[in-house]
Amino acid sequence: MTLEQLYISSLNIPAIQIKILKNLFKVEFKADRILSNAYITMLKSIPHHDSFVIFRHSQTLYTFCFIKSGTAYLIGPEILNYTPDDQEFNQDYKIIYMSKRLNTTILERDQCYKQILFFSELIQHPVDETTIDAAFQNAKASNQMNNIITTVNFADKGVHISYVYEQALKSAVMLGDTSAIHDTLIRLIHSGRIGILSDKGRVRSVKNWGIICVSVTLRSAIKSGMDYDQAYSLNDEYIRTLEQLGSFDEVMQKIEEILVDMATRVQHLHNVHLSKNVRYVYQTIVDSPESSPTPSEFGNQLGVSQHYLGKIFKNEIGVTITRFKILIKVNRVIQLIQITNFPLSRIAEALKFSDQSHLTREFKDLVGVTPSAVKKNPHLADEWSPYQYLKINVG
Repeated sequence: MTLEQLYISSLNIPAIQIKILKNLFKVEFKADRILSNAYITMLKSIPHHDSFVIFRHSQTLYTFCFIKSGTAYLIGPEILNYTPDDQEFNQDYKIIYMSKRLNTTILERDQCYKQILFFSELIQHPVDETTIDAAFQNAKASNQMNNIITTVNFADKGVHISYVYEQALKSAVMLGDTSAIHDTLIRLIHSGRIGILSDKGRVRSVKNWGIICVSVTLRSAIKSGMDYDQAYSLNDEYIRTLEQLGSFDEVMQKIEEILVDMATRVQHLHNVHLSKNVRYVYQTIVDSPESSPTPSEFGNQLGVSQHYLGKIFKNEIGVTITRFKILIKVNRVIQLIQITNFPLSRIAEALKFSDQSHLTREFKDLVGVTPSAVKKNPHLADEWSPYQYLKINVG
């Protein structure tokens, strides 16, 4: 490895080194999993003489490009915890979320400038702070990362947390369904339902939103059997953790981690008294009701007879494996009705109902109203829970 490659590797972020040969691009070194074509497409949009260019993927996500003697180094994307052009926070400001997915880092201004200055010296293509300022002012817009990033658009018409998303998150926590947390949170973000809750900047605003979201959702954990004192202690701990964070991305990640922690704790409450085999079947169905095995397949996986497994499952859970799967599917239907605009036919297909009519029959039998009625009035499903039919001891 060359010295510059060793340095890039030490940063532990996405980066690439490309040799430019007329209109050909040869990858000489690459870090992380971002497709080479994404970087090459960025390179094709700029001249290939010695230069320093900044690509802007959102107001807070940037890739830094150095071209020296026919070799291009693209470092990033990296998240910047400041607004380079010192613009005031405004309602149209879009912010990047989910840096963990990109395996990137969050930089303050001084860290960012030092990184750029050091690397430019390393490849003997020095720039100064004035050059960096100019590069930020003239940053080239790039959509090459759009498929792997999530942006949040704050809007003054947003609200603390919309009712349907609140219900979906509470349902996921109440069921101990950690897999539903991420999808629900991302759809909430895309909905534009996060309002400006502070005039002290985007980080304070999203902290306030997170505190409301966490406190509201924790009520469902209490409803699922969590001790009141434990729940309120957790709420204080969660809020203290959010207050200690300094960037938007960190706060959003922590909100998701907190919600998953709630769901995991509820999951443990539900599972702690179950036998090993029943716990496995129970959690497999909760995590993925549409693709979970049949009772016969569960028996084969666990090395026990279908009859024996079905008997102990009904004894501990209160319903058969097949009935439990329907209950969890119907609960997932309610979540999808609340957080998506999917037609019922698509929901039926996604959850492996035989058709929309089958979904409607099962739904009405359990909830008491049709899914179409709930779609028009979400309050109709407020009191419904699969635990109405189960006898799980959460004590």
